[in-house]
Formats: sequence, structure tokens, C-alpha cells
Amino acid sequence: MAHKIIKPLTYFIMALALIGIVVRLFTDTTSFLMDILVTVLFAAVIIGIVYFIFSRRNGGTSNEMKQYRKAARQSKQKYKQPTTSSSIAKKMKPSTIKSKVSSKKQKQRKEAPHLRVIEGNKSKKKNRASF
Repeated sequence: MAHKIIKPLTYFIMALALIGIVVRLFTDTTSFLMDILVTVLFAAVIIGIVYFIFSRRNGGTSNEMKQYRKAARQSKQKYKQPTTSSSIAKKMKPSTIKSKVSSKKQKQRKEAPHLRVIEGNKSKKKNRASF
């Protein structure tokens, strides 16, 4: 029952606010624009302060964050594509480019040093019907 009353009341208040904004815009434009500018600047300062405080709390300059950024940089450098291959690729024919790219992908798949096999008990089969 309260929902039937609150919805029209909300629309009525929003309509009054819109009428007030339009009237103020046409009667006193300069002070209206100054008030909007001050409000936006105040909100930007508050948001900047809050962002600065929370970025400090989340470890923005902590030792762990520095180590993470360093590791991310090293990882990007390690797996980065060479830039000279693009200049060579422009000179080659498309058929040779495809064969070179596929051979590079095959090499990468074979030489994955970050992967290792985990030995397990493969001969023993589980009886999934029992617990």
C-alpha cells in the first residue's frame, strides 16, 4: 500500500526540482552556473581525497606491491614478442609468414619451462560408487 503512495510522491518531488532548476537557470544564470561549478569542484576534491586514502590502505606503496609490479614487468619482458619480426614479416610472402608463425608456436609448446609433470598414483582406479 505504501508503494502506491511513495512512487507518485517521488515523481512529484522530482518534477518540482526540475521546475526549480529551470526557473533558476533563466532568472539567475551566472550564480546557477557558479553553484554548479563549485559543487563539481567540491565533489572532485572529496573523491580525490577518498581515493588517495583508500589507495594507501590497499598497499599502493607497500613492499609487496612493489615486488608484484617488478615481477609483472619481468614477466612482460620475458614473454614479449620481438619487434623486429614485424619488419621482417612485411618483406616476406604470406605463405612463409604462416609457416614461420606455426613453427614458433610449436617451439613454444614444446619448450614450456614453467610446466612440470606431477607424478601420481595412476594405476589405482577409484571406485566412485562407494564413499
